[in-house]
Amino acid sequence: MGHTPYILMVAAVLLFGAIMPQKGPKRIRYIILMTVLHTCLCGFRYQLITGDLHKYYWIFRDSGTYGWFSAELWAEGRNFGFFYFNKLIYLLSDGDFQVFLFVIAAIVHIALGYVIHRYSPAPWFSYLVWNCMAFYIFGFNAIKQALAMAFVMLAFVGIAEKRLRLYLVMMALAGAIHMPALVFLPAYWLAQMRVRPHTLALYLIAGIALYVFRNEFVAFIRTFYYEDDEIMIHSGEIGSRMIMILGFALFGLLFRGFRDSVVDDLFHIMAVASILQLLAGFDNIFTRLTDYYFQMSVLYLPMVFFPRDGILLRQDGMGAVFPFNRRSAAFLAVFVAVFVLWFYWTYNINITIEYEVDNYLNYRSMWDVIP
Repeated sequence: MGHTPYILMVAAVLLFGAIMPQKGPKRIRYIILMTVLHTCLCGFRYQLITGDLHKYYWIFRDSGTYGWFSAELWAEGRNFGFFYFNKLIYLLSDGDFQVFLFVIAAIVHIALGYVIHRYSPAPWFSYLVWNCMAFYIFGFNAIKQALAMAFVMLAFVGIAEKRLRLYLVMMALAGAIHMPALVFLPAYWLAQMRVRPHTLALYLIAGIALYVFRNEFVAFIRTFYYEDDEIMIHSGEIGSRMIMILGFALFGLLFRGFRDSVVDDLFHIMAVASILQLLAGFDNIFTRLTDYYFQMSVLYLPMVFFPRDGILLRQDGMGAVFPFNRRSAAFLAVFVAVFVLWFYWTYNINITIEYEVDNYLNYRSMWDVIP
C-alpha cells in the first residue's frame, strides 16, 4: 500500500470538508467521520510498522507480567502512567498489542475531534493541518508522546475556559505518561497575559536569551530524555521549521488580531513553539518538545482566517495590523492550505527513509501481514 493511505486520508479531509457542513450543529457529522477514519487507519496498521513500535511491543508484553505495585511499573516515577496504561490494556485485551494501538489511536483522535468541535471555525482546515504538519504520522511511531499530546490537547480546554483544575489534571496525566509533556505546564499562566506590544518584546527577548544560553538550557532539559552526559553541539542554524512556526504565529498579529480571547491564548502557545524550535539545531528531541505547543496550530490557523461565530469580541483586544474582510481572509486560507499540502508532500511523503525499519511510508494494514 506504501504511502497511498496517507494521501487518501488528506483527500478525504478535503473532499468531505467540501460536501459536508462546516458550520452549525451538523458539522459534528464531519468531525465524527474524520475521527473514525483517522482512528481506523492508525489503529489497524500493522503493529510493527516502525522501529519504535518494536520497542513498544516489548514494553507492552513485559508490563503485562509485572505486578501492579512492582518497581518496574513505577519506574521511579518516570513515565509510570504509560506503563500502568500498558498493563491495563494488556489485561483487558488478553495481551493483544493491536488492541493497544487501536485504543491509543482512538484516545488521540477523540481528543482531537473534541477540541476541534469546541473551538475550530473550520474543521476541514484543522484536519488538514493535523495531517500535513505530520502530527498524524507522528502517532504511528512515537505512541507514548502521541498519547501524552492528546491530554495536552485536552488541557488547552482548561486554558481557554480558565479552568485551572481541569488544566492541572490533564497536565498531570500527560506528564505521568511522558514526562517531557510538562514543558507545556507554563502555558496556562502565559495565556493569562493579554497580547500587547510589550508582550511581543518579552517573547523576542526570551528567544534571544534562550539562543544565547542554549547550551546551559539543553544541559538541563535533556535530562528528561536521557541519563547520560553526552555533550550536544548546536548546528548553528535556526532552521526553516522555526521560521515557518514563527510565520504562523505572526499571522494572528497581522491578519486577525486578539479580540477573540482564544486566539489570544493560542498566540502565546505558538510564540513559545517558535522559541523552543530554536533548540532543534541540537537534536530532533527538541523538535518533539516543540510539538507539544505547535500541535495547537490545528486550532490557531483556522481561527486566524475564519472567525468564530457567536462569540463576544473584546473591544480592548489588540487589533490586526492588516485587517482583511472575509473574502480576503478566505483567499489567504487557501494559500496557506496549498502551502501545507506542499510541505506535507515535500517533507513527509515524497522522501526516502534510509532505515527500512523506520519506514512509516510502507503502510501495511494488520490483515496484510501474517503473524
